Amino acid sequence: MSPPRLGRIASHPARSPHPGEIGAEVLDLRWATTAGPADLAQVVRAACHDSLPAALLGDGATGASLDTLTELLAHHLTRSGLVTQPGQLTLTSGAMTGLGLVLDVGGPPGGLAVTETPTYPGALRILAQHKRRLRGWQAGAADWESADLARLLRAGSHGVLYVQPDGHNPTGATMPPSIRETIGRIAAAAGWLVVADETMRPLRLAGDAAASLAVADHRVIVVSSLSKTVWGGLHLGWVRAPAGVTRQMRSAAAAMGAGPSALDQITTAQLLPSLDSVIQRRTRLLTENLRHLEYRLRGIGQAKLRWHSPAGGVTLWLDLHPHSSHEVVEACARLGVLLEPASTYAVGGRDDRHLRIPFTVPPPTLDRVADALTRVLESRTSR
Repeated sequence: MSPPRLGRIASHPARSPHPGEIGAEVLDLRWATTAGPADLAQVVRAACHDSLPAALLGDGATGASLDTLTELLAHHLTRSGLVTQPGQLTLTSGAMTGLGLVLDVGGPPGGLAVTETPTYPGALRILAQHKRRLRGWQAGAADWESADLARLLRAGSHGVLYVQPDGHNPTGATMPPSIRETIGRIAAAAGWLVVADETMRPLRLAGDAAASLAVADHRVIVVSSLSKTVWGGLHLGWVRAPAGVTRQMRSAAAAMGAGPSALDQITTAQLLPSLDSVIQRRTRLLTENLRHLEYRLRGIGQAKLRWHSPAGGVTLWLDLHPHSSHEVVEACARLGVLLEPASTYAVGGRDDRHLRIPFTVPPPTLDRVADALTRVLESRTSR
């Protein structure tokens, strides 16, 4: 059977786990997730029909299905501009599982880790669990500090540098060429373990695509997944690394059961031939959603909100100053809209002026976010 064409993406508000606190139904945007493509079920059925009987003859974790998917994924990445051999890939259940594997084989715990601030909170948690001493450098939107990064890299002992060069979460920014050059010239050359999270990279909304950091330096390790481009319920991620490192990570992944399930493997193999069209459709819908969100935010005139339009990814990073992020989040929650305060994304929790707004839901749902912000911010501005 040929892979079915994926249809329009649908999203729905989440039902509150504690309906008595806020109401029977709330809009939960604390996680920047999307519903799966409407006909992903067809892909799953096709995968089960074509590939599941053979997969059931194995152990579900190793063997032919894993090898086949690795080859298909290497081909996909190569077509996307990052030349990749199957021997460079370790399949995982997600990008953060991949980051954990990288840290497991990248030296003993307790070393230094430098990351952007703000950054993805899942990465902060993984780095902390591996006892890394965290240092943050201002990054994202207009705040990429090349000199600050160079100072941190030169001052500390060799460690891990975790970055999101494209579709940065939460700011949606794209790393400028000067920062990419600094990473290549100082970090990798000085022995730092550079990990580029490219989960958001395919979701480019504006501007020209920059080459992956791994194109310029083969030592850069890439972690990624299909959680944002396709669906969070598809637990398929990967690590691209030099072949020697990959052999260590594959051994660790097998020992810990960190790989994708057999069903995730065969579903992804069925999906990959049409993945480009899925991404194109996803980015078109995200662009429409973002345009509507920015229109509504510009209408909250009294609050004088500021933001940089995201170049990629699925979130907008709103500057609330002089309002408190925590206070705005609490007030929005009372109106049935759940968001995360800026401190969640900051190294050390030191940010109370920003708000992350995912635009993963359609315009009518984003209207609920804008209406809540309007009520909250204008009530504070008029005091």
